[in-house]
Amino acid sequence: MIPSSLIPAIHNIAVAPIWLETFLIITFAIHLVLMNIAVGGTVIVAWHSFSGGSKVSRELSGKLPTILALVINAGVPPLLFVKAIYAQFNYTSSVLMAVYWLAAIVALLVGYYGLYWHYYRYESLKDVGRKGLILTVLCTLLYVGFMLSNNMTLMLRPDHWAEYFDNPHGFILNLNDAALLPRYLHFMVASLAVGGLFVAVLGKMKSDQDYIETGFKWFVRATVLNTAVGLAFMMSLPRDLMLMFMGKDMLATSLFGVGIVGAAALIYAGMKRKVVTASIITVVMVYVMVIMRHMLRQAYLEPYFKPEDLIVTNQYSSLYLFLISLVIGIIAITYMLKLMCKSGRS
Repeated sequence: MIPSSLIPAIHNIAVAPIWLETFLIITFAIHLVLMNIAVGGTVIVAWHSFSGGSKVSRELSGKLPTILALVINAGVPPLLFVKAIYAQFNYTSSVLMAVYWLAAIVALLVGYYGLYWHYYRYESLKDVGRKGLILTVLCTLLYVGFMLSNNMTLMLRPDHWAEYFDNPHGFILNLNDAALLPRYLHFMVASLAVGGLFVAVLGKMKSDQDYIETGFKWFVRATVLNTAVGLAFMMSLPRDLMLMFMGKDMLATSLFGVGIVGAAALIYAGMKRKVVTASIITVVMVYVMVIMRHMLRQAYLEPYFKPEDLIVTNQYSSLYLFLISLVIGIIAITYMLKLMCKSGRS
């Protein structure tokens, strides 16, 4: 069967694709940073819980529910932009893995509630209960991340969609893709680094050297490990896509070079315990990686689709409404976080 015959018809979009792609990159990077803090922070809390607990894990557990709420809200815009540009691909992949995809919502709710329960019942829970609860939360978050990786890679592989005719009940995953596991691990190991950096930032704000030391131990070790995982992910890509980052495409190759240099700079900043420097480089690196990810998605889909093929209706009122809502939302969230910090509940 010809894979292109399985792709739904092309659709119209209201504004030029460049606008949607730009906001997709900007909003996804924000979501990614918050997601890394939430997942990495949960791993750190779980690790310290199983090794006897610490003041770091106790305070960090109180911040995770708020961070996860921000993760969920910040994840809506990039998901909508993906669906706006790649609707015929992303909706199809979501249907193919519908059972697992819908279960991710349940898992996310369980994890969200579990973080609150873990914090507010921290003292009353027995040691075994506390460990079991945080482990359950961690498993739910890891599940959600794995399903996201499945969905975002399955949409890139129309050649795998024919499996639907043998499995039409929403139980299809992209497990036969060699790049799936390295890609997933690349995101998850990165969360350990960013989670550690978040602890170090808290230490900088509190002038607490224990926080800084603990955070940077996670940050440096995870960054070293993730450099190797990232190279493994690169090598798992189809040959023509891998070569795109190794000289075939100058922009992609330059970004890959920036990534290598940036990883070395992050390790150096972490070893020197430079909180501000490490934070700035991390934000830059996140955007570099998100742009590379976007270029890789375009390269995967190039045989079937290009955003420039979309029919633009030039109805920019929807974009203006989004921008107005975004500004109002940022102001409202900032104000609420400010009130929460004043109340001493953060």
